[in-house]
Amino acid sequence: MRPEPAAPSCVVRQAPREPTPGYGGVTVRWLGHATVLLRYGHQEIMTDPLLRMRLFHLRRHADAPSFGPAYSGRRLTVLISHLHQDHLDVPSLRMLPTSATVVVPPGAGFYLAKRIPHTVVELGVGQTLRTGEVVITPVPALHGGRRRPGIGAVAQGYMVRGDTSVYFAGDTGFFDGFAEVGATHHPHVALLPVWGYGPRLGKHHLTPHSAACALSLLRASVAIPIHWGTLRPFGVRAGGFLTDPPLDFARHAAALAPRSHVRILKPCEEMHVAA
Repeated sequence: MRPEPAAPSCVVRQAPREPTPGYGGVTVRWLGHATVLLRYGHQEIMTDPLLRMRLFHLRRHADAPSFGPAYSGRRLTVLISHLHQDHLDVPSLRMLPTSATVVVPPGAGFYLAKRIPHTVVELGVGQTLRTGEVVITPVPALHGGRRRPGIGAVAQGYMVRGDTSVYFAGDTGFFDGFAEVGATHHPHVALLPVWGYGPRLGKHHLTPHSAACALSLLRASVAIPIHWGTLRPFGVRAGGFLTDPPLDFARHAAALAPRSHVRILKPCEEMHVAA
């Protein structure tokens, strides 16, 4: 049987290797779970959008996401780390401007291009994509990437480089790839998952301690814990799993990565990191 042809709106692009410097640093706005909005001037990058109040058996514990008054959506690039439902949510993508470009791991483009009106770009480890003055480079992650039988793609994180570099880990367990990311890309800001959406974690997730170990290898100047305190399963009481992970991460990071500054953001809170 001949393979299905790729959808016309799903393309693979490779941009120049060297980034064009941006200006004024980056503003980081955490919207909850793994959704982060980065603003480099007028250029906007959004990671793993999950914008709904409910996802199957999960309920949003935090307030509804707000993009803030500075958001325009006119120059928006969306980064998808893998195909799990809480990271690739099609209804959330449909809420975004149709002019946005959605970047996905290789193998995910055909699935997604049929379901959203955006341009979908497959981009894998070793490739780069320039969008305005920002260069995006996928990096390895240790996590599952299947949507359902027959639909899968390798999970990955992303380096986002303007005049300030940001590492988005996506969803990952601890592995020696963190050392390579740190030595090769020298991230200034690290967006690190420190928990999940329930009292227990599944395979290939970072705990507060292992996230601090990862930070010690990345050597980022600023670390922002994400992937905590946003969702909880229906019928499960709110508990320490919604509040404690970032505090535990900060405590471990103080011992394991003392040169990194941990900044804990609440959902829809933002900070500016100077160049």
